[in-house]
Amino acid sequence: MVRPSRLNVDRQSCQDEACAIQTCLSRNSYNQAKCEQFVEALYRCCDEFYKAVDKQSVTNMAGMERPEVLESTACPIRSVVDRKMKQLESQRA
Repeated sequence: MVRPSRLNVDRQSCQDEACAIQTCLSRNSYNQAKCEQFVEALYRCCDEFYKAVDKQSVTNMAGMERPEVLESTACPIRSVVDRKMKQLESQRA
């Protein structure tokens, strides 16, 4: 489980989780069913990443604050992460 204090908000965020998926897949003949816990960990990390990005802001040239737009090289786009998190929540209910 990702702890927000551990999460470094930069383009390499969640890289360890993405690598863990690849390691698991290669060890299990690319059987994704055997690596679901790693896939879930990546989505949880990415969800925390996007939440942390929301809390950051930058000042633009007009002096107005706006959310900083950051993407992680390891994370799917935000809409995919949001959809997966809703799916995971409904499975747990």
